[in-house]
Amino acid sequence: MDAERIRTGERRVATGMLTELTAGAPSAERPTLVLLHGIQGSASAWKPLMERLSPEIHALAPNLRGRAGSHAPDLLEAYGLDGFAADVAAYTAGIAGPFVLAGWSMGVLVSLEYVARHGCGRLAGLVLVGGTAHPGTECRWFAGETPERIAEEAARRAEALRLTETAAPFAVAGSWMAVRRADHRGTLAAVSVPTLVVHGAADDQCPLSHGRAIADAIAGAELEVWEGCGHNPMAHDPQRLADALAAFMARL
Repeated sequence: MDAERIRTGERRVATGMLTELTAGAPSAERPTLVLLHGIQGSASAWKPLMERLSPEIHALAPNLRGRAGSHAPDLLEAYGLDGFAADVAAYTAGIAGPFVLAGWSMGVLVSLEYVARHGCGRLAGLVLVGGTAHPGTECRWFAGETPERIAEEAARRAEALRLTETAAPFAVAGSWMAVRRADHRGTLAAVSVPTLVVHGAADDQCPLSHGRAIADAIAGAELEVWEGCGHNPMAHDPQRLADALAAFMARL
């Protein structure tokens, strides 16, 4: 798919204005693919994948609060998983049929928060990429204990993960202060839709054991382990991930 076919736009939803990338056209015959970015990135992290998707797949990548022109509350507490899940619920309310929720990194936790709060009724499937249900002490995306220190670390991490567009430092700090306490291990058993878990064997941000734990806890989940891949499969091999998503959606 040509990059020119990826469209930029914005939507005013119940929680505020969200900017977005979109590709493909809606279809009554297949679910929409909704792509959720990580803690520091934006919808642009999914762009290499979206460029390679078939135009038959309707793909939407929203920028959650604090990213790329979307609404940006001035309270750190607004960047918790509950706030991000509220954005997802408001955004997907405009989708006519079922949708597949695909989250990367923090987007995995946002997806699980969505399931915990809204169930699986509207979901056709889940794709969980490079994520965790419980960061604990092993998933240390940032070491700082204050918003100021976290913001300082953000630039170095963005470069390491090859992120071309990043969240506001304030939003990153608020997100991490909430995410590091998250525990959705109990939510995994409530996932009742087909699920694909993709995890890099060389992920130094979120160890492979976390991806395995997610796949083991969700009934019938498929696990793909990518040898030589780190925390960002979209940058590592976007064509392979696009193919994996397309194959997964074809089975739904």
